[in-house]
Amino acid sequence: MKTPDRRGRHGMAAVLSAVVLVLGLGGSAAVLGASAAGASTPTPVQHPGPSGTSGTTINPLQYNCGNDAATCGQVGESYGYYNGKNVSLLYTQNYYCAPTVASHDTATGCEAGKPAPANPTGTSKDGTSLGNTTHAQTLYVAVPLFSNPPPTQCTSTATCIDHPPTIDLSALAPALTKPATTPALDSVPIPAHNHIVATRATGHPVWWNVKVVATKTASVFSTLTSVSAIQAALAGGKAVTAPTNAFLFFQVLPGTVPATQASNLTATQPPGNALPSAPTPSPTATQKEPGRTITNLTNQCDATAPNCQTVGTSRDWIDGQNVQALYTQQYFCDKTVSAKSSSGCEAGAAPNQVPPGVATTTAPSPGNNTNKNIDPLYIPLPIYSTSPVSYLQCSAAITCIDHPATIDLSRLASALGVSNATSLNNVPLPGHDHLLTTRNGDQPEWWNVIVVPVTSPAGLATVEKAKSYAAIKPLEGASGSGIGSEVATNAYLWFQTLPGSSATTPGPVQTSCTTHFTPGTVVGAAAVDDGTGYYEVNAAGDVAAFGAATCYGSLSGQHLNAPIVGMAVDRATGGYWLVASDGGVFAFNAPFQGSAGGIHLNKPIVGMTATLNGNGYWLVASDGGIFSYNVPFQGSTGGIHLNKPIVGMGLDRSTGGYWLVASDGGVFSFNAPFYGSTGAIHLNKPIVGMAPTSDGSGYRLIASDGGVFSFNAPFYGSHGGSHLNRPIVAGMNNNSYDGYWMVASDGGVFTYSPTGESMPFYGSGA
Repeated sequence: MKTPDRRGRHGMAAVLSAVVLVLGLGGSAAVLGASAAGASTPTPVQHPGPSGTSGTTINPLQYNCGNDAATCGQVGESYGYYNGKNVSLLYTQNYYCAPTVASHDTATGCEAGKPAPANPTGTSKDGTSLGNTTHAQTLYVAVPLFSNPPPTQCTSTATCIDHPPTIDLSALAPALTKPATTPALDSVPIPAHNHIVATRATGHPVWWNVKVVATKTASVFSTLTSVSAIQAALAGGKAVTAPTNAFLFFQVLPGTVPATQASNLTATQPPGNALPSAPTPSPTATQKEPGRTITNLTNQCDATAPNCQTVGTSRDWIDGQNVQALYTQQYFCDKTVSAKSSSGCEAGAAPNQVPPGVATTTAPSPGNNTNKNIDPLYIPLPIYSTSPVSYLQCSAAITCIDHPATIDLSRLASALGVSNATSLNNVPLPGHDHLLTTRNGDQPEWWNVIVVPVTSPAGLATVEKAKSYAAIKPLEGASGSGIGSEVATNAYLWFQTLPGSSATTPGPVQTSCTTHFTPGTVVGAAAVDDGTGYYEVNAAGDVAAFGAATCYGSLSGQHLNAPIVGMAVDRATGGYWLVASDGGVFAFNAPFQGSAGGIHLNKPIVGMTATLNGNGYWLVASDGGIFSYNVPFQGSTGGIHLNKPIVGMGLDRSTGGYWLVASDGGVFSFNAPFYGSTGAIHLNKPIVGMAPTSDGSGYRLIASDGGVFSFNAPFYGSHGGSHLNRPIVAGMNNNSYDGYWMVASDGGVFTYSPTGESMPFYGSGA
């Protein structure tokens, strides 16, 4: 591999000034052509990746991308311009230079002066598992050719991540003045430059073909922040352009970057070239980790999104520090340990086995862990019988991804003061905190869960203040400490700590919700995504939470301009949104993305649904008008005649589209398959909502008398034909069981599932 000529760095401005002169005189590929030795193929990266361009947003992801590869140094950011706005570009694969264009630069195979004949398809450059597309866009690279240029997005002293460090300019040699001889131009360093894109490619990672735009005028260079500005400079003869055979693989991240932040290039310098090796394991527990965190990374998934649903973060503590953990794999519970929970997880017994793939097979236990491939995760767990504590680290199973939804606590019945141990066989995983003793070099691994019982509010306050296992260990079992002795579990979690620290974990949040509704006032309901609980809401905005559903607040006692008509759960946080008939949206531990509360509506809002990853939601009006907030608009019935008004909508978790349903059971599909409707048949009572299956393979329509109409979904029963104290107002699918719930306006809940499945009833507001 050829070593770049370091003299070329100092002569870059002079060389490219000559390039400007040549191109300004109408240099063409024919004029600039030159023969060269065969180009080397760039070093392949991990492949193949999944196909497609749909995905979900992860916030944040460590730049070394977890267990995806040993080094994964090919993930990082730089800044760019889109329509004059500062945006962030995320690179997840090394550059590609088309080998069909001969290049003397044997280190990179990159060439300026000749366009690439084709997109990088059919090569080994499939992308990492973070993304894979083959649709090339154009990346304009603005290069300053004057003395004392301003700071640039990619400086001349540090190559941006996934950029070629050198390039062959020998194709320009015939028109360059001496001493720019061909050998001196075979491999010269990439100069400082900015990036301009003409499209965001809808935020998807794609290949971008590099086109150089150069100018010798500082005032012109400062305007090159949009494609229209580039075109104006070229038309006025104030800049020139040259093709290359180089492609970069990146995505334009959501939103924009403040100009003040984008100008601070020292603080935002990308991490650079790939690390020679992974960080050393087994660091000291008190180390301060280097590295940086990437926000808003779009994780590529296929249509059914198997990968997206097991990637997320939580907050942890280590020796008083706040740290963030990234989960990328589902939990493991050793089922050789007898457990009566639906997850197979048990507290009170140590595991007999380790998860699959762990080199050392000795199972860990509290105080006796000789397995160097597994570290302990200590979970302080309040067990005192006062009002439940809602945590922002892990307030419930749904809030912390890749945790078991349920656990068997029957072995702890005596310590918990419960006389009926069987009542603890299968209970929702309670809220808890995380304590670590090592960061494991920020590398992903299995962590065995060990419970630290907290027996009093004073003990919890000690834990929250210390944020350190070393500090609370001496207090375990001590009289009056409020901290009990450690309890083994057969559960393992898979995660890695992210570099640096995280935002401070807030203390426990005590909130209050109602437990009983005035009959006839309930208007909506929503289930926790993993089926461990559900919520009910009335027109006044009072909220009731059941099972593992966590109360994050309500509108009780507040003045509302219009009544609440529905709610949706944020799968990412476990929080929820309430929506009023005027389109007002109220967020509780869920991101507020906007509302229709301040605009004129042709018809009132009747419901809402959220995306799978919680990054946005749709509101639907009774005429089928759709209002989209941080999500794509995929169609509506707002402009067509309806036989009956729309009463609800549902998300197709497979396609990301949605269905609308009318009171006569008519179904309208938008980027979602049509499975059937009751629009053409007589109904005893009107339809009030729909409950799509968890994989988008079908849906059920729910009538106000409790009748259920199943389309490509199993029918397990209904309340049609039976007496109801109050009409049904909502139906909910249980995503962990093959069943569904119906909710009446008095808060009553009716459970339906296959015989013998024993789908849980968590309570009701009736």
